[in-house]
Amino acid sequence: MSNNVNDDKIIETVDEHGQHVKFELVDIVEFEEVEYGLLYPIEGFDPQNPEKHGDKVIVMRLKQDGDDFIFEKIEDDEEFDRVADYIAEVTEAQLAEDSEHEHNHEH
Repeated sequence: MSNNVNDDKIIETVDEHGQHVKFELVDIVEFEEVEYGLLYPIEGFDPQNPEKHGDKVIVMRLKQDGDDFIFEKIEDDEEFDRVADYIAEVTEAQLAEDSEHEHNHEH
């Protein structure tokens, strides 16, 4: 899978069907000494593949090859589940912290 990352956080990759797909890089998280990219699908998907549309954030393993970054699909279901659980916990904690911070500034 080849990838290009440019400065505005738009990533274009080629899926398993040879289609060019664009994502916005939302965040990079480190879990168990591996970095993972959180990617949000943006316009440009093939309308014949509607399951690729939506508000889901895609999680892919991130590797650096020299100056290039490569996003890889997580093939191991157990690895994916552990990463997804970790991201959910971090997101919930961040949302709770943001909510508490906003509440404290209202008074």
